[in-house]
Amino acid sequence: MALINDNPAPEDKTHEISCPCCATKLTVDAASGAILFEERPERRSTSWDEAVASGKRQQEDAVRQFEQGIERELNADELLEKKFREALKRADKSDSPPPRIFDLD
Repeated sequence: MALINDNPAPEDKTHEISCPCCATKLTVDAASGAILFEERPERRSTSWDEAVASGKRQQEDAVRQFEQGIERELNADELLEKKFREALKRADKSDSPPPRIFDLD
């Protein structure tokens, strides 16, 4: 049987922390930082149909992201060419030479 102390010593202080991503509640000792107790929320069981639907959604998302990546790579040459032309235009407008490293001191 544990005694209840109305005036706990500073080293007996604990902090309750809730994890924002998994909702686990942790009781942490203030002095040492050690986890004294961990309470995980109950996981909701999913049905087979929900699991299959989730897998299909993930697969469709992966395919869509892959296709977007291919499209970006196919247009990468065109984009780089546009950037190069724009840099040439700006370089032609400038009459001053680029700064030298030795002039920065």
